[in-house]
Amino acid sequence: MFKVVISLATLILAGPLMAAENRYVTDEFEVTMRSGTSTSNSIVRMLRSGEPVTLLEQDLASQYSLVETSDNIKGYVLSRFLMDRPAARESLQQLRDTYQEQLEQLNQQRTEIDRLNQALKQEQSDNDVLETTFRESQQALSEIRISAADTLNILEQNNELKNSVAQLIDQNTRLDQETLELKDTTQMDWFVRGGAVSLIAFVIGILITRIRWRKQNSWGS
Repeated sequence: MFKVVISLATLILAGPLMAAENRYVTDEFEVTMRSGTSTSNSIVRMLRSGEPVTLLEQDLASQYSLVETSDNIKGYVLSRFLMDRPAARESLQQLRDTYQEQLEQLNQQRTEIDRLNQALKQEQSDNDVLETTFRESQQALSEIRISAADTLNILEQNNELKNSVAQLIDQNTRLDQETLELKDTTQMDWFVRGGAVSLIAFVIGILITRIRWRKQNSWGS
């Protein structure tokens, strides 16, 4: 009974183990990928050092593993030539590529920082110009307000002068009217006085004539 159990365990351990894990070809030399689990099987292709493959099965009895390449070719390789991590050469190249990418990103970031600093300086310069313009505008606005106040005062004085001129014109018109009326009254007075003088002279003439006539009559008698 014990021998039977040992035999079953051996068969179980010797059977193919199903798995889907990544393995990497060792970087020591090229590895042959065959169509079966022995050297008598034909070579499917040669796997270069460090080439990544997908592990599909492991056969513990034959020490071969069924793998699949990146171009979907399946075959068997010796399990001892597979590693669970990339070869040091591939890792070094990946590190170099990563370093180069990071260096390029760093240079891009430095360029962007320089551009942002330049833009910041330009904005600060623009802010200074705007601040100066704002101060000048405030000064101009204050001057305009003062000028506007002076203009309002001048307009108010002009209106007062216009009112004074209108009053003077009205007074002048009244004076002209009164002068005309006075002239008419003076002419009438002179006319009356002239008539009165003429009448008096006429009466005096008549009286003198009568007096002379009477005297002549007296002398004649």
